[in-house]
Amino acid sequence: MDFEFVIPVSRDDLLNKTGVNQFVVDEVLTLREISGAIQDIRAAFRSKGPDCIFEHFDVFFSVLCLQKDVDTDVKEDAWGHIVKIAIQLSTKLATVLEEELDPAIRKTNVNLVKMTCYLLCQFMEMLESDESKPSTNQAIRGKSRKKKTSSMTIDWAKERESGMKTLLNLVQLNIHRLWDPPVVDDEFVSLVTNCCYKILENPEITHAVNKDCRDAICHIIGMMVKRYNHGLGASLKIIQLLQHFEHLVGPLSSAVQVCVEDYNYKSIVSELIREIGRMDGADLSRDTSGTRAYSAFLVEMTEKCPAAVLPNISLLLCHLDGESHAMRNGVLAAMGEILMKVLSKDDLDEKMKDTRDQFLEKLEDHVHDIHAYVRSKVLQIWLLIVNAKCLPLPHQENLLRLVIGRLQDKSSSVRKYAIQLITALLKNNPFAAKLSTQELELSYEKEAEKLKEMMPDEEVEDANESFKAKTEEEWETLKKDLLPVVDEIAEDEENRSTPASLIAEEDTVELVLEKIYTQLTGSQLKDAVMLMNAAKESFPDIATEKHNTEQENEEEEKESVAMDTLTCLKNLFIVKKHASHALSATEAMQTDTQRDPAVVNEIAKQQVLVQYLKESLAFATQLQAAVPVISQLLGSKNLTDVMEAIEFFVTGFEFGLTATMIGIRRMLPLIWSKESGIKDAVVAAYKRLYLNPQGGNARSKAQAIVNNLSALTMGATLCDLTSLDGLIVELMKSGELGQSVIQMLWERFTMKIAGTTPDESRAAVQLIAMAAGADMAVVKTNIDVLVMEGLGPRADTDLLLARDTCLALLKLSTPKTMKGDVASDPYRLSETHDMFTSLTRILVKSSTDLENRYWIPLMEQAVNVIYKLGESPDIICGDLIKKLALECSQTGDVSEKDSQEADEDGNPLDALEKEDEEKVTFASGVLSRLLSLVGHVALRQLVHLDVAVFGEMKRRRAIQEQKDWIQTPASKQNRTKDNENIEEEMGLAGAAAEDAESEYIRKICECEVVTGNTLLAAFGPLLEAVCSNHQKYPDQELQTAASLALAKFMMVSSEFCDQHLQLLFTMLEKSTSPIIRANTIIAMGDLCFRFPNLVEPWTPHLYARLRDESSDVRKNTMQVLTHLILNDMIKVKGQISEMAICIVDHDERIASLAKLFFNELAKKGNAVYNIMPDMISRLSDPDIGIDEEHFRIIMKYLFSFIQKDKHCESLVEKLCHRYRATRVDRQWRDLSFCLSMLSYSEKSIAKLHENFMCFADKLADEEVYNCFCTIISKSRSFAKPEAKTLIDELEHRLESCHKKGLNEDELVERAGASPIKHKGKTPRKGAKTPAAHKAKPKRGRRKTDSSDEETGPGTDTPVTRTQHGRGAKKKPAAVFNDSDDSDIELFEVDKTSKKKKGQAEKENESEGSDSEPLSPKPARPRGKNKRRLNPLHSPLSVSNTPV
Repeated sequence: MDFEFVIPVSRDDLLNKTGVNQFVVDEVLTLREISGAIQDIRAAFRSKGPDCIFEHFDVFFSVLCLQKDVDTDVKEDAWGHIVKIAIQLSTKLATVLEEELDPAIRKTNVNLVKMTCYLLCQFMEMLESDESKPSTNQAIRGKSRKKKTSSMTIDWAKERESGMKTLLNLVQLNIHRLWDPPVVDDEFVSLVTNCCYKILENPEITHAVNKDCRDAICHIIGMMVKRYNHGLGASLKIIQLLQHFEHLVGPLSSAVQVCVEDYNYKSIVSELIREIGRMDGADLSRDTSGTRAYSAFLVEMTEKCPAAVLPNISLLLCHLDGESHAMRNGVLAAMGEILMKVLSKDDLDEKMKDTRDQFLEKLEDHVHDIHAYVRSKVLQIWLLIVNAKCLPLPHQENLLRLVIGRLQDKSSSVRKYAIQLITALLKNNPFAAKLSTQELELSYEKEAEKLKEMMPDEEVEDANESFKAKTEEEWETLKKDLLPVVDEIAEDEENRSTPASLIAEEDTVELVLEKIYTQLTGSQLKDAVMLMNAAKESFPDIATEKHNTEQENEEEEKESVAMDTLTCLKNLFIVKKHASHALSATEAMQTDTQRDPAVVNEIAKQQVLVQYLKESLAFATQLQAAVPVISQLLGSKNLTDVMEAIEFFVTGFEFGLTATMIGIRRMLPLIWSKESGIKDAVVAAYKRLYLNPQGGNARSKAQAIVNNLSALTMGATLCDLTSLDGLIVELMKSGELGQSVIQMLWERFTMKIAGTTPDESRAAVQLIAMAAGADMAVVKTNIDVLVMEGLGPRADTDLLLARDTCLALLKLSTPKTMKGDVASDPYRLSETHDMFTSLTRILVKSSTDLENRYWIPLMEQAVNVIYKLGESPDIICGDLIKKLALECSQTGDVSEKDSQEADEDGNPLDALEKEDEEKVTFASGVLSRLLSLVGHVALRQLVHLDVAVFGEMKRRRAIQEQKDWIQTPASKQNRTKDNENIEEEMGLAGAAAEDAESEYIRKICECEVVTGNTLLAAFGPLLEAVCSNHQKYPDQELQTAASLALAKFMMVSSEFCDQHLQLLFTMLEKSTSPIIRANTIIAMGDLCFRFPNLVEPWTPHLYARLRDESSDVRKNTMQVLTHLILNDMIKVKGQISEMAICIVDHDERIASLAKLFFNELAKKGNAVYNIMPDMISRLSDPDIGIDEEHFRIIMKYLFSFIQKDKHCESLVEKLCHRYRATRVDRQWRDLSFCLSMLSYSEKSIAKLHENFMCFADKLADEEVYNCFCTIISKSRSFAKPEAKTLIDELEHRLESCHKKGLNEDELVERAGASPIKHKGKTPRKGAKTPAAHKAKPKRGRRKTDSSDEETGPGTDTPVTRTQHGRGAKKKPAAVFNDSDDSDIELFEVDKTSKKKKGQAEKENESEGSDSEPLSPKPARPRGKNKRRLNPLHSPLSVSNTPV
């Protein structure tokens, strides 16, 4: 063969002959000729085998040249022939390469290999390109989720795999022998590797079905790297591919692994790391996609071959300080992989241990990285290390401390992994399965005491301390003798020879120091001082060295370079003394060991035990410190925070951490979460903790569950019990609480289980009540048991048991019906039922036991039970009131005769109504309980009428309508149905009847409950007397009960409310008891809903309670006003500034409530914007009494809700106009600060220009000027180029006014405004004013805008000609129209009237409650007071005697 095939750089090189023996393509066939030529190849391959390629190379080459026009079938046929040729060639070469090769055979076969590999690689690239190219249909349809269709008839994935394996078989042979010299051409290496890299660019290569193809490519690259010197080229190509193809991280890391493990070529790792280490940090931070790929590649490469990465990891440390956080993540993750797979072995040498510690320190440092992603990634790495049990014990304490600090990180992902890491440290702790700090502390103290007793004579530490003190005393004595010697030598230093001459050349530092110490202890002080001076000159480092070895308690002053002679002598003396003491101690220990090795062994064991307990206690204490922080995360808005916190508390509880009980309790309210994930996690957590007892039979497990649930009720607050109720309901619905647990609860309630305490019995009935919330049959089938046990003899003294029993009975209710269905018969019991007689007996009998504080809670629940389950509740409660009134009258000094008269008359209230002359005294405690009962009965009677009676009337009406419909003939039914459909469409169906029933109920409430000739009405005068005369009834509890009862009475009847509203507000303001004020303000909120028109004139008195001295009153007022305003029951008026002041209340709860209120108010349209001008005016008024710092805090918070540009523009103009109405410089500063809080657009800046005159004369004030400078700086940051001119001009004008103090004429001239000479003069016609840009209003009607509620001075009304006369000057007044359209003059306050008003208020406050009561401020009525009663269901007959 006389030609040589040269692998071309480009395809056209094979068409032009540049060498003597170079192979060239003779002819490129046409499309018609190619099909026939391929058929000839089949015959030639049968006869000649792979050598046929010499004759038919032109055919294959023609397919490559005309690939765009050649049919797919032709390409596939050509590809099939090439694969067959390559397979047969590899078989042939395996035999040829085993023999001696003569030049002719070598040349033939090398050409054959080159030509075959060239065609094989070129065809693979061509077909891969065709496969990945989208078809015409796909290009038209665009993106589609359906699998990509191909025009090929062959399965290219399998063919590609076959081609790669064939190519691998070829290059695995010793084909380098075919070259002379035996070095493969670089062109051949590039041909093969470029084909592999081209295939890898297809993202589909990462699919699982292409694993064999990827493996073949990896081995080809490995073979090229190992045998054909492709190492450097491969590393550069890998870096290049990673930059552009992020999906290649996995395949390329696998290729590197193959190179390292299968071909033992580790230098590729070094080259790759060196290339990545050389990259510029700034470039990496810009190219985020490439950097992510580099980072992920580093991690995967380290994961697959960590030992090869470890020697080169130092090349990457520079990126830890770089700008790219992704690269920092990669380097740190690589360190973590090395720590887990290489540096976690037990047989590490010192060098490897140092490396491990350095890696751990790097990871600890980046726990506080500036980027949240890095902090999060580092915590994930630590989590992997801990779970792999690769964390060295000495690093655990410091790591836990760092992680606890990250619990309050601003990033949620960091907090998430911080909690996970703490939980993992707890699960994998090397100490104990139970980490109770109390038990560990007791064990540690016990074992430490035992160790102390085992020590020989005295504890080593005590011996060391005493020796230190003794050494210090010896030095102080020696120092007194040394001072004169040092001074003497210092004076005669010039007359003596060179000090260095005292030290011989062969003397070492140690020898000289030993001589000095010997002279010191031998009283040769002068020689010692001289020798020390010589040593300092001969050995300059001696002072520094000794400075580092100095122990403690240094009183001498240290110098920066070296110390003086005296300090050097002291250091030497102390060090030598300690060395001799340590030597003697060691010898003593050795002697003890020789004497009794068993004792020493026991001491060593005890020391290990004490150290173990000490570290365990430190670990548990650290975890305890993390509990409060994690418990706060239970209230986080972030879902992951809550989920991880729940997991931590469950794990901590299982490991015996006592503090985690706090979190277990705080988890309970999460049962009401709207997030189903959180709710399910809470249920699963409590199921895991309390419902999975280990071991025992079914009964013992049920008893364990009951014990666990009962423990939750012990010491629980009302919030905890409510949440536990929700949890039990969920557990009942899911079937977790079986019948065996319910049965055990009943046994414990009835105290059939031996050893049951009263507390456990009460807990059982509470849990029964909770379970009945999910299944009412739990209580309904055992009513007699509840009444017999819960309201039996035990309840006479245990009122809590009776109260809890009532709560269980309240679970009996009528099941709800679907809309449109007729309600079912209500569940009610006869008034003679044992339940009601027992309740009456308990309440009357225990009413005189004033030491029992649970009577009123029991009474409230008992009345609730009577009204919910009693057939005639008003009769039952009436009898109860009479009996209690009789009991109350008998506690006084009533004569036997009077009692008899009272009994004969049958009205026990006659004794209550006797005049003072009869000297009838009542026990105030019993009376307060009577009044509480009366008030609660009145309220329940209202609810009973409103809900039960009204619902029963509706139910009976619906039943009657059904009966009438059934009895109506069919012909009439059709006509009636048509009429009813018309009425339903018009909304009239049943409305008339319902209105009549509602009006009937309303009349009963108005005239027949607390007014008229009823039992409850008889108590009205008594309530009024007690509330209005605190001198006659001074008892605090009586006053509290009477005020609450009065408020409940007022809820029933508007007539009664109107008569006593003034008295209630007087108590609200002038009562000395904060409890009464706090209760009354809550009652006022209910009255506002019930009778809004009656309470509205008194609204200012409600706001006044925001300044109450009691924090509880202020808190209740804030909650009530928030509820009323957000539900549109009270208009947002000027008094809302009082709520804004609460933002800076010293009570954190009140401040949080105030912020929450404004946050919710901001969601109601423009509500905050509308109140802002009036708010600013009121809060900046000096008479309000709020200081400047608090004003700024409030405004900074409120202005955060002003986001719209048009609102900012409007406020800019309004605030500018306010400057003219200010009285003191404090108001200038406040307005300027408010202006600086706004965000500015181009229009807002223009507004400042237009109204520059308003504030120009105030710019001399430094703080005012600074605020405007802040406006300028804020505006520049986001201003457009056209706006910057306005900003620059404004800045120049501000600076000029601030420095020069321009007079008004100059300002007018510069601003181009009208020449106004004096304030208050009306501008001339046509002159510009600060608000001249506004359009003039049309005649007849002025258009108002809800977003612009205030105008500047002089713009309240259109200017008319009569204003241009020479009339008297009128002082301008800024006016703000609030949402109620009431004009409020701002800043212009008559001081004289204010003083008079203040004095009058003080006089009123100084008087007692018997003084003249408060009167409401006039306000417009809000229309007729109509109300619609919400119906429920009850079969009460209204014909019963009313209470």
